[in-house]
Amino acid sequence: MPSLRASRKDVVRSLPVLGAFVVGAIGYAPLYCFPLLAPEFETTFHASRELGQMPWTMFLVVSALASPLLGRAFDVIGDRLLLTVGVLLMALGWLVASQASDVTFLVAAYGIFLAIGLQLTFVGTTTAVARRYAGVAGLALGVAYAGPGIGVAVILPIAAGVIPELGWRSVTLVFAATSLLAVPFVWLMTSGSGVIVPARIPRRAEDGVAGGAAGGGGVAAGVMSAASAPAPRGGETGTGLHETSAPGAIAASQEPVPPGSRTRPDALRRTLRTRRFLILLVGAVGIGCIDEGIYQLSPRHLVAQGVAADYAAVLLAVSCYAYVVGQVVGGGLSDRFGRRYIGLICAAMIAGGATAIFMSTGSTPALAAAGYVAYGFGIGATIAIRSAAFSDVFGGHNFGAIFGVIAVAYPTGGIIVMNVGSISYDRIGNYWPVYGVVMASLLAWSAALVIAGPRRHGLRARLRSARARLPV
Repeated sequence: MPSLRASRKDVVRSLPVLGAFVVGAIGYAPLYCFPLLAPEFETTFHASRELGQMPWTMFLVVSALASPLLGRAFDVIGDRLLLTVGVLLMALGWLVASQASDVTFLVAAYGIFLAIGLQLTFVGTTTAVARRYAGVAGLALGVAYAGPGIGVAVILPIAAGVIPELGWRSVTLVFAATSLLAVPFVWLMTSGSGVIVPARIPRRAEDGVAGGAAGGGGVAAGVMSAASAPAPRGGETGTGLHETSAPGAIAASQEPVPPGSRTRPDALRRTLRTRRFLILLVGAVGIGCIDEGIYQLSPRHLVAQGVAADYAAVLLAVSCYAYVVGQVVGGGLSDRFGRRYIGLICAAMIAGGATAIFMSTGSTPALAAAGYVAYGFGIGATIAIRSAAFSDVFGGHNFGAIFGVIAVAYPTGGIIVMNVGSISYDRIGNYWPVYGVVMASLLAWSAALVIAGPRRHGLRARLRSARARLPV
């Protein structure tokens, strides 16, 4: 029966990730149809592109302002209740949007209900998964974040064909009904206890445990051998993943107490004043610029370059599938080989993909497709690595509040790049300034990951050990 018992335990451990996967798919899929809905809004209300982007801009503004408070709420209130409220707010937001008689109602729907609802879902999913899968957060968050990618990839081609036929008002009503389907999966996501990753005992210690039991020393000899085993270096866990999760950046980075600080070593204010936190915060702003700039504005850039609108929507869906692969593969590889090494490789993929996308025209559709695949994989892995890195460095009882503050960065980056894009098109007739912002942001994130990312210890030794075990 041990194997059956173990398999049941594995199933129970996987349920929160499955729930997070589905909740993310249901929550994000309708929301990220905005590139398809924005032209409809502009046509219906005779708005400029700047005004047509205003609902999404307000969505990002409110998301940024609300994130710290919502993050703290997840440290105090149960995640199940708050996640349920978030799902219901999203349903209400789509209902308000469907009845909009002016852009103002769309701004309210996106900027109040959808913004707060999605931030509750995003922060809640991240904190719930990170806490339940401490030590294997890269892979767990990668799988959980794959849900939004799958959801968006599936719905984009469908929405592109349905919106012109049924109208955007009917489609947003369907989005409202779909949001309610996430409620039971919220309960599934918040079930179960934390997954404990045991410390690896060196082979000599394992031999001592076995020898003690076989030689009559019994449990006492085994316990002594295990207890005398050296602790993993650098705070590595049983699978050799990353530096110790700390109750704030101080314990992880060994920074001195800021001048004049009288707070405890694990206090939230002390963490927020460290250089390491500020560096990673700037890097996270860069990720927001990269993701929102390419996802929201590159389809319109391609259409302006002579690419058919339907084909641009399909390419966006293709990037979402690549995003899912990147989330799972990149997150898992970063668990094994380090956040920095895999993160920099993915940054190079994003740079190549973004360049290919912006260089594409109607006569080079294959170049655009290749660019979206490379970009999708790179940004998917980057987002998984980002969240796992934050969990590595800032994990602890204040993680909800810390992550809530960090979550301000993504919408801040989105606000910057969206306004650069819409203003540049209205003024000079193209989106090329967005490309410049994306490249600068990619450099900022790469520098932040190298300077302040989680530290790895013994990577070369593990690689040599892995190669030695390969069959000749």
